[in-house]
Amino acid sequence: MNALDEAGVEYEFDGANPDAGHNWNAWQENLSDFAQRLFQEPPFTGMSPGHTAIDEPFETPESGTTPTPWVSEGGFVTFETTTDFADAEHVTVWANWGPSHLWTRVELTSVGDRWQGTVGPLEPGWYHYRFIIDMESTKDTSNPTSVTSEPTWSQFLVPGERARLVSPVPEGEGGTVQEMSYPSIVGQDRTALVWTPPGYDEARSEPYPVFYLQHGGGQNYTDWLEMGQAKNILDHHFIDGNLEPMVVVMGNGNVDDFTTELLDNIAPAAEEQLNVSAEPQRRALAGLSMGGGQTMRILTERPGEFGYVGVFSAGYSGDGSDLDVDAINDGTTLLRLYNGNITDFTYGGVVNAMEVFDRAGVEYEFDGWFEGPHGWDTWQHDLTDFAPRLFRTSTADDSDGIEIEATVPEVADGYLSLSIADDDTVTLGEATNAGDRLVMSGTLPTVTVTDSRTEEQASGTGWALAGRASDLVGEQGSIGADHLGWTPSLVSERDGVTAGPDVHSVLSGGGGLAAPQRLAEATHAGRTGSTSVSSQVQLEVPVDTEPGSYTGAVTVSLFPVD
Repeated sequence: MNALDEAGVEYEFDGANPDAGHNWNAWQENLSDFAQRLFQEPPFTGMSPGHTAIDEPFETPESGTTPTPWVSEGGFVTFETTTDFADAEHVTVWANWGPSHLWTRVELTSVGDRWQGTVGPLEPGWYHYRFIIDMESTKDTSNPTSVTSEPTWSQFLVPGERARLVSPVPEGEGGTVQEMSYPSIVGQDRTALVWTPPGYDEARSEPYPVFYLQHGGGQNYTDWLEMGQAKNILDHHFIDGNLEPMVVVMGNGNVDDFTTELLDNIAPAAEEQLNVSAEPQRRALAGLSMGGGQTMRILTERPGEFGYVGVFSAGYSGDGSDLDVDAINDGTTLLRLYNGNITDFTYGGVVNAMEVFDRAGVEYEFDGWFEGPHGWDTWQHDLTDFAPRLFRTSTADDSDGIEIEATVPEVADGYLSLSIADDDTVTLGEATNAGDRLVMSGTLPTVTVTDSRTEEQASGTGWALAGRASDLVGEQGSIGADHLGWTPSLVSERDGVTAGPDVHSVLSGGGGLAAPQRLAEATHAGRTGSTSVSSQVQLEVPVDTEPGSYTGAVTVSLFPVD
């Protein structure tokens, strides 16, 4: 463009497309824009919506002069191979920067005796990647990071406020990581990593509560530090005042009988070598994937061993007949389940766990479906949410439930009435009949959130309001909570506060309210004061639904979020 400007050539520039690079996504959009300008008046002038001007050239460091990748201030990341692969025929970088943090590949270009490419802008956070060089997975040897369980992986951090809790704290301000040796059922000593908080006192009269944190399959005791950024998360929460002083033990879960390994080997070694409690209500256990399955097994087979239990991306495959519900409920202060979105292969197992627990009466909390895969983005979130809940008397602010009663008339002609608790009743008009369903709606009572926390108490968090429905049950049968949907709205608009997305019922292709769904959320900047939220509630049932009255409830929960 500089040359065209100097030559006096008249031209238009469509701007830089922030959502596409040197690929068909960009070129398809280019053609779509260009074609409608040919042989006619253009529909608009100037750059396409969302495109940006280029103020200055994008420049990267001279090849071979810095560690890779190089991260610019705007979140653009440039990769470069060493000269060892000058003769390669095809090089890509494969990383977790795709939709919902899924792994996708980007081709690199041969530049002299190296291969180079730039991606972005990327959201703040940790990314992990590997080169694929002529179909072989290859470590970026110019990147000093390493992953013990994945020798070809490297990592980089795109800094930013959203990544604050997973970023390192200033030198000397965080906790300490040390090794702990313990005898293993494999016949030899093994190593665990231990995080102790700032100011840890080996001689403290009251032993510290202890949190046992486990890795997944194909991983090792090093992964929670190397990939999960556990030290950074714990350090920040402690400094922010959100973490009860505790000791965190990360052991090796690669054994056939982890229950025995933990209870007979790891925990006794921790109690002998560290100033930690052996009391169940002062002990917590959580794990991801395989470690989550091990955690679930201990919960169900040895209830009461740990007062706080977190299950990350792991389900329950039983029918509930093996559950000692009273022992689980009496011995567990907090049982909280976590999972990624539908791409997480444990999704079905978690759904089954909640269905069985609901039916059996097991008391638990569900964090909702995190927008991430079966991967470290999801598990970093899980630890960030779970750790501050440990060894405290209150974990969430939940409503007692808003009663819903639906009455199906003798003749399913599209008329129903929906009653809300406190005798608030909505009489529904004629339902829309799509041939296979009756659709009816009512209004949820107004829910008001008041946030008067100080800045110190809030520690950079906002809040989220979520709701979940039970099944509607009557003498003639039940209507699943997945037949309910809603359209949240704010009673009055406020900066920094947004209503949750529309949720469609299973008959309209959605998941309904069987799992927690957001009613509203506030950023840290918009959190203070009172906010009133309401929602239109839609119930869709097949036209052959048995007539009669059905009753259920919507439970609303309020919790802090980063």
